[in-house]
Amino acid sequence: MSTDPSLLAAEAQVRSARTRLFATLGEVQERLKPSNLAQNAVETAAQGVASTARKGAEAVRSRPFAAAAIAGTVGLVFARGWIADLLRRRNETASAADGLNSKKSAKHAKKG
Repeated sequence: MSTDPSLLAAEAQVRSARTRLFATLGEVQERLKPSNLAQNAVETAAQGVASTARKGAEAVRSRPFAAAAIAGTVGLVFARGWIADLLRRRNETASAADGLNSKKSAKHAKKG
């Protein structure tokens, strides 16, 4: 081994740098584990959803009538098929009933 002080100081710096490098590599490996990445993604998504929900609640509080109108419109859009079926059935039932009444009245008119 050399006893040159500058060489000993350089070797100490190399050992210190190597120790810091390996510590940094350990931290990077820990951060890049799939379980940690998944956990970070879930936390980020949860924060985003909570933020969006909070903003939505604030918007509803500030404009309740507009929010009710939008909710009603969305409900009607989703229920349009069901509503159309109900209206179609109502019209079919009304036409069938009218048809029966007109036949009965035509028979009574012929007899009389």
